[in-house]
Formats: sequence, structure tokens, C-alpha cells
Amino acid sequence: MSKRNEKIDPNQMEFDWDFPSKLEKVMQDRADIHDQIIIGPPKARQTENEFEICVMLAASIKKAINESDLSRDQVVDLINGYFGRTKEGVDSDEPLCRNPLTINMLNNYLSKPAECPIPAYYLFAIHHVTKSLEPAKVFVEAEGAKIATGGEIRQMNIGKLEEHIIEIKKLKKELKGMK
Repeated sequence: MSKRNEKIDPNQMEFDWDFPSKLEKVMQDRADIHDQIIIGPPKARQTENEFEICVMLAASIKKAINESDLSRDQVVDLINGYFGRTKEGVDSDEPLCRNPLTINMLNNYLSKPAECPIPAYYLFAIHHVTKSLEPAKVFVEAEGAKIATGGEIRQMNIGKLEEHIIEIKKLKKELKGMK
């Protein structure tokens, strides 16, 4: 028997036991993306009329607000801050902004969307304030497309890069075989 004490080197990295499951998930995600590329985008959804579109947009804004954990009052204040709207700005000799959004106006936009459709420029502030792209999905999905986040775009670019690397390796093998 050896008298040597078995000590683990503190500088040695630990094995990531979750690596196989992470690798399987990456491979599955990659296969799903590849399948979606082959299938193509879903067909555009037809709406019955403009009132239905207003209702869909209001529902998506409500969803964005609910998921943000902000109250409607907070959303109104943040939207006014986004646009720099103040009573003083409106009352000046040369108005600097429009009247501030009120909670009653927001409630009308969301509860009576067919009668009071929300102006499109509010979507910029709503996306920014709620940190959600739910309202934009209504427009994009109506045309059969999807929204990709920054992380998803990076993943797609990594996938493209991997495909190019595989192609380069194949070409290298072919060239080496020609000698």
C-alpha cells in the first residue's frame, strides 16, 4: 500500500455532470431550427376586419403589462416619461409635447379597442417600458413571421458559423485526399 495522501488539486476544474443533458438540448434545438428552415414560415393569419386587429393588439398590450408586473398607473407614468410629456411642456408658448397620457385614456385603449384604437407611436414606449415584444408579435405573426430576440439571433449566427466550419472541414479533407 502506498503511504501517499490522495489530495485533490484545488486548481483542477470540476466535471460538469449536466454537460450531456445540455449537449442533448443544444442538439435538439439545432435539429428543431433545421426542421423549421425546411418547413418555412407559417402561413399568414387573415383577420376578419380592423376591429379584430384592434382587439388583438389591445390583448397583447394587456399581456405585456401583466407580465411586466407593473400597474397601469406605473405604465402611464413611464410612457409619459419616455415621451417627455408634462403639463408644463404642453402649456408653454410653443408646445414641446402632447398632453400626457392618463390612466383613463390607457383604460379606454385597452377596454374599448374597437372604439378607441391605441395610436401606433405608443407601441414604442410600451415595448420599452414593459420590456416585452408581445404587441409587435401581433403585427409580425399576421404576416407569418416570428420575432427573434438578440439571444436567438446570436444562436442562429452560431449555427450558421458551425455549418460553415463543417463545410470547410469537408473541403479540407477533399483537398488532402487529392494529393
